[in-house]
Amino acid sequence: MTFCMTVNETTVVLSSIDVDKCLVYSLDSGNVKNLTDNLGEAYKNIPINNHDLQKACAAFSADGTLFAYNPNKGKLLSVWNTTNWTLVENKTLAKHATNIVFTPKTNVIVVGDKKGDVYAFEELPIRILGHSSMILDICISDNEKYIVTCDNDEKVRVSHYPNGKNIVYYMMGHEAYVSGICLLNNFVLSGSGDNTLRLWDFNKGDLLDKLSLHTPIQSVIEIENMAAIQLYDSRDVHIIKTEKKENKWTIKNIKTIQFENNVLDLAVYGNQLWILTVNSVYKYTIDASNEIVLRIQDAEMTHKLETLSNLVKSFVCLEKTNLMIFLFNKMIDKRKRIEQYQQNSSTPVLRETKRLRT
Repeated sequence: MTFCMTVNETTVVLSSIDVDKCLVYSLDSGNVKNLTDNLGEAYKNIPINNHDLQKACAAFSADGTLFAYNPNKGKLLSVWNTTNWTLVENKTLAKHATNIVFTPKTNVIVVGDKKGDVYAFEELPIRILGHSSMILDICISDNEKYIVTCDNDEKVRVSHYPNGKNIVYYMMGHEAYVSGICLLNNFVLSGSGDNTLRLWDFNKGDLLDKLSLHTPIQSVIEIENMAAIQLYDSRDVHIIKTEKKENKWTIKNIKTIQFENNVLDLAVYGNQLWILTVNSVYKYTIDASNEIVLRIQDAEMTHKLETLSNLVKSFVCLEKTNLMIFLFNKMIDKRKRIEQYQQNSSTPVLRETKRLRT
């Protein structure tokens, strides 16, 4: 994705790989600061990377005191103190980041990269686990005992944290890249380029349910006891929840929010769902019954959203660096090759779906 939106209680951050901006908007003061302008003269002298495929990613720590993002130039992880938005440190990455998260309790930065490795950044970067292909999403359990990762090769993996080489489960069955995951209650929810959402038992690794949305899924994000689902090249955001019917847990699609333009990213803070589209920013909240997503309508927030929307319009989106477009096109090419092989071969192609426990 060329754009990334991240929020906490008082701040909305919009970052873009293509134009190399990271705009911090204060919801209290209305001030805007571009973090990339404060990375120093050495950074300014590095040419903008217009060739390598990258993904914009960023995260706030759980307590909101730290913020981390990946600038365009070089393999950097830029860490900031959010009390006064001063630069803490620029850390060097082995490969370009594809996902950044903080551990829920200890504020350790965990980064997944294009090679398929996941590093924890404390005093020194420590490689905690590796996949055979690009990491696309990461989430960490609230007790920090487990880390869940997904990749470009159709796998969801649950590992111990920080000893990530100790694998608990591989959850296998998706038929395309797994673009997003989240921990929802006591389940793992995964979304894929194969158009499906899948619900897995976190403790056993078993597949509990599958829901087709007829369009490749771009991201999956938890909000309260539900999840918001962003689709590839789509104006829709789906809100889903889990429910138990006849002793079986299922996925229920409870609401679809439609916009005038394509959705670029989703962000969550508490019960607030923020949605970034091609030229606007929207804010919703979950009501007390956890059933309906309501749009914030007050005049003050409307003004803030208009300011954020104007910031979005100041960006220039160059889709040649959009990782999700690349993965989608790669998936389509693979399907065409398989279809052609099946037509030219008398031997049927079998696809095995299984879960591995180690």
